[in-house]
Amino acid sequence: MMGLVPVDRVRKGRIGMKSCWNGPEFLAMFFCLLCIIPGTGKASDPQAEVAPAAEPPAGAPLGSLAHALQTALAQHPKVSFAASGTQAATAGHESARAGYFPKITLSHKVLRSNNPVFVFGSLLEQARFGVEHFDPAFLNDPSPMTNRRSEAFAAMPVFDQLFTATRVAEGKGAQNKARLLEDWVKQEILLGVVRSYYGVIVARERVRVAEDAVREAEAQMRRIQDFYEHGQVVRSDLLAAQVQQLEFSQQLVDAQGRYRTAQVAFQTALGRPTPPYPEPDGGIPNVLISLDPLEKYAGEALGHRPDVAMVREDLRMARLRLREAQARFLPRLDAFSSYGVSGRDWESGSSDYTLGMALSWDLYDGKRFPGMAQARALVAGAEAQLQEAEDQVRLQVADAYEALHAARERLKMSQKAVVQAREALRIVKDRYAEGLTTITEVLRAETTYRRAQWMELGARYDHVVGYAELLFRTGKLRDTAPFEG
Repeated sequence: MMGLVPVDRVRKGRIGMKSCWNGPEFLAMFFCLLCIIPGTGKASDPQAEVAPAAEPPAGAPLGSLAHALQTALAQHPKVSFAASGTQAATAGHESARAGYFPKITLSHKVLRSNNPVFVFGSLLEQARFGVEHFDPAFLNDPSPMTNRRSEAFAAMPVFDQLFTATRVAEGKGAQNKARLLEDWVKQEILLGVVRSYYGVIVARERVRVAEDAVREAEAQMRRIQDFYEHGQVVRSDLLAAQVQQLEFSQQLVDAQGRYRTAQVAFQTALGRPTPPYPEPDGGIPNVLISLDPLEKYAGEALGHRPDVAMVREDLRMARLRLREAQARFLPRLDAFSSYGVSGRDWESGSSDYTLGMALSWDLYDGKRFPGMAQARALVAGAEAQLQEAEDQVRLQVADAYEALHAARERLKMSQKAVVQAREALRIVKDRYAEGLTTITEVLRAETTYRRAQWMELGARYDHVVGYAELLFRTGKLRDTAPFEG
């Protein structure tokens, strides 16, 4: 191991500027600094568990839900915003880690003065002090002289009362929170894609149902018009058919408007790609989703929700700040070193170095006790915030669970209603053809059948979107696999 060079050996005589900067003293200074490792004061730095978001299949066909999600993750501004936050938090963490390393400063000064203390000290720095300089006449009235000094100074904390360790932990916490937020944003985007994707499909199907109803009403009206002209029905029957045709036409206009709105909502959920994304393909999954007990979903939500994990990260940081406040009662230890060269000009000079450590201890600081009280209050507040967040998660999961359960039951009933309404319409039409019932019954049966179709489409949409909402509320909505097949 290289030993430290004594000061008296370094300052013997004049040496060239170039040789003094390449001397063993310079290497000794930096080796000593780099060997100082802050062995204490590092705060615990756990990595936040962020479940990786499953990427949609690379070969997903255009127009599929998986391909729409790919487009949203590539185009949506929320993804870029969250990614920028993660990058900023990562840079902040690296900036805080720099506190563990030495700070090195280079300086060069040119001073000229006839101040006796300055002249006396400069002669010593330049290794030019001689016996003649003890003359009182010289000491009291020296001639002006110039001193050029180049210096490298390095300093680093060995123990800084956990200040750097806490800043590093805060930076890591901010990085963890940014990653959790990025995961949460992606889940929000997927939920929006599912809603708008199937929203377009339902709106398109409702337009088709409305168009079928209008065509059927127009055909029915023409038949009744023919019957009326031949005196087989009264004028009120014709008027009733015309009213129904107008009602179905109004429903068609409304359905077409909602369809156009659904298309805009779909493009917005994808981040408004250019050119616009094509129409969604396929239909809504026509399956009944099996439900587990509510307690299972609530437990999964508390363990998987990124927003709850972010609140837990806030509590961890509050506890670390409390530990930092307690460490303010401990001493501070710093290491420092300098290497300098002093001379009259650029051609000659004398080098010197300094190595040292400084221990400081504030015996009294009026801010320490209030600081600890503040830190304890922040910990209590973070604990209350976590409890509130967990309670809200349980409520949200219960709400999504019950909504899905209701949608599931509505879907089963609406499917039966469509079958029954279709059969009822067929029977009424047969009875009307035989003259056993009135046109009013036919129109009522037709309206009931179209309403049943309308409700069945809404129930299917509520069912699949309710399932996506439940997955989102449990923090597990990360891919489109639950909606495929």
